[in-house]
Amino acid sequence: MTATVRGGEDAGGAASAPAPEGARVLIVEDDFAIASNLDTFLSLRGFAVDAVYSGAAALHRCSVDRFDVILLDVGLPGLDGLTFLRRLRDELRAATPVLIISARNELVDKLAGFAHGADDYLTKPFALAEVEARVRALLNRSGAGSVVDPVLRFDTVALDRDRGEVRVAGNLVRLTPKAAQLLELLLRKPGQLVRRATVEAALWPDAPPQADALRSQIHALRRALADHGFDGIETVHGVGLRLVARERNGR
Repeated sequence: MTATVRGGEDAGGAASAPAPEGARVLIVEDDFAIASNLDTFLSLRGFAVDAVYSGAAALHRCSVDRFDVILLDVGLPGLDGLTFLRRLRDELRAATPVLIISARNELVDKLAGFAHGADDYLTKPFALAEVEARVRALLNRSGAGSVVDPVLRFDTVALDRDRGEVRVAGNLVRLTPKAAQLLELLLRKPGQLVRRATVEAALWPDAPPQADALRSQIHALRRALADHGFDGIETVHGVGLRLVARERNGR
């Protein structure tokens, strides 16, 4: 089923308020025509729009980037929309407002969406102007915030994603962009193993990295944090990395 545009205000005949500055929308939809319609319409309304076509791709994007609203189809290939939504809330701890847009129009489907963490639910076919209105309502309600807490913390390390700052024991640490991205991946799962393949896919999404690329980033991150007294990055050889708390006295 495809999105409907009835003309007039749906097609852009009515004046529309500018999109909130910097508001980013992620479209998660495996029907290319629907995704393209939404992308074009919302982009013309001033939103910064990205689109992915599977739940796995959406989960990856949300693990390395931030969005203000997610438009989510349920019937996705592989990782379905509801499973993605549950993992978005439980694993990534993201409070990003989510508008489900689905052909599933039974009450049980809507209740399942809300039970998994959706903020709103719209059935197909839909009017593009209504999508825009619902997106704006979600942005207004949330203050365009996309996470529970913009600061990720572990032991003496704090990463403020709004400010783009990393501090250890209150001291500012200078990191390369990829080293900071690596630290964020580890901070999202403190104490848990983050597999090497996951890290490489996040840091180099377009192509596999050279053999020593990840090792170099790990070394740079370790050295920068150690200069301020934190040495809690543990390597599980051949598997991945994790953050561990270290004793500060008697090391």
